[in-house]
Amino acid sequence: MCDVCDELDEKIEHYKKVRVAMTDQLTIERIKALIAELEAQKAALHPEQK
Repeated sequence: MCDVCDELDEKIEHYKKVRVAMTDQLTIERIKALIAELEAQKAALHPEQK
């Protein structure tokens, strides 16, 4: 893994922890969208890996 992937993984884990603590459904949905965006960025960096 590259350094960028490591940073993205850290952000993803952070957002997952924050999501668990939230009770507002709109906020939870937005956090899920952010996680999906970060995962897409990570996948775009290494398209050969699945």
